[in-house]
Amino acid sequence: MDFFKALFSWKLWLNILIGAIIIVGLWFFSFNWLNSFTNHNVEVKVPDLSKMNIQQAMAELENLGLEYSVDSVRFSEDYKPYAVLDYYPIAGSAVKPGRKIFIKSNPRTWQPVELPNLIDKSKRLAFTQLTMRHFVVGDTIYVKDPAKDAVLKVLYNGQEVAAGTLLPRGSRVDLVLGKGFDLDVSVPNLVGLTLDEARATIAENFFELGNINFLGASKDTLSATVVYQDPPFGDIYDQGLPISVWLSTDMVSNLSKQIDSLDIVFRRKMKKEDSLYYKSIQKSKNIDISNLPEEIRNQVKNDDAARNNLNKPKNKKQTNKPKIDTTGIIID
Repeated sequence: MDFFKALFSWKLWLNILIGAIIIVGLWFFSFNWLNSFTNHNVEVKVPDLSKMNIQQAMAELENLGLEYSVDSVRFSEDYKPYAVLDYYPIAGSAVKPGRKIFIKSNPRTWQPVELPNLIDKSKRLAFTQLTMRHFVVGDTIYVKDPAKDAVLKVLYNGQEVAAGTLLPRGSRVDLVLGKGFDLDVSVPNLVGLTLDEARATIAENFFELGNINFLGASKDTLSATVVYQDPPFGDIYDQGLPISVWLSTDMVSNLSKQIDSLDIVFRRKMKKEDSLYYKSIQKSKNIDISNLPEEIRNQVKNDDAARNNLNKPKNKKQTNKPKIDTTGIIID
């Protein structure tokens, strides 16, 4: 009985009615809001952008309430600068307002290219790397440097540029290369110079400093000067080869014997008058034998007598011996 009473109670049906009204209200509110929020049944057709430049395409999409994203990384010489190369979605596609359209545009020119590190690289490798990055090699300028055909500098519009600099694609760059060593170069004069001065002069002429020697007891390199060098001043020599020096704190005039000895060893062309051996022979011719000891005088006389006997022609005695006829004799 209580159940039926409650079933036909006005309070129950009132609550049911209120609940139904709330559910229907929520249903209408939710779907109307979603349709408004998602622009249901509202569509925009993507225009044809293929014959527009990027400025025109951007203005057209803004008028239609569409957003856009522009990619202009790759340059093509087949199209005009700022031309629309491609886009997505394609023309005629129905999209919601606010949809982003992806556009590929041709830039004004090539993107800058980073200059590779070419310093101390060979000429051949530098040419290869520049060509791969679409640079043009202009002049090759050779300067005095031991590293033959090595890249010393890279010039752009006459100015030195460092590795990593961004340059327009197709730019012309000039290379400064090492000339290497020359052959048959005159040797500089080092006599009278200090060790530091001689070292600087050798480097300026692209030779190498060889052995450092001393004449005399002192080995003070600060106050000593070069008194002898090999090869000598004016000699023809190849760059890159060593030049040895002899240092001394004494005057050159006081070192004549030592220098004469060095001449015998190192000088390629030496007059016989400058040889100590020649001078000793000439001096021996002026010796008076009477001033020598008796034993040496006798030895010299005996040597002279023996030399005279050897120079005399010997007389051969002829003897008449009977000739024997050996015709017909057989020897077993």
